[in-house]
Amino acid sequence: MWRAAVRGGPCYLYGMEIPSKVSVFNKTLEFKGKAGTLIAINDLGFYEIVMEVQQRNHTVLFPINETTVIFNEAMPVTPADFAIDR
Repeated sequence: MWRAAVRGGPCYLYGMEIPSKVSVFNKTLEFKGKAGTLIAINDLGFYEIVMEVQQRNHTVLFPINETTVIFNEAMPVTPADFAIDR
């Protein structure tokens, strides 16, 4: 299901490049937009995110069902291949 996001090089998930800068929201840890770098989404249901904790970088595993990740770079606008008549 999440096999597109593996470690070791640029990967794409729904048009977003991984690794990518993200904002992390997690109620358990009380993170509200904490900056990090999404490096993978593993098959066990976790986001692998590198974050600064106490002035050092650490890899943190966040459960997908408890965490919201917002990519800092917006997706490019792609023109539609069709027109809608009104």
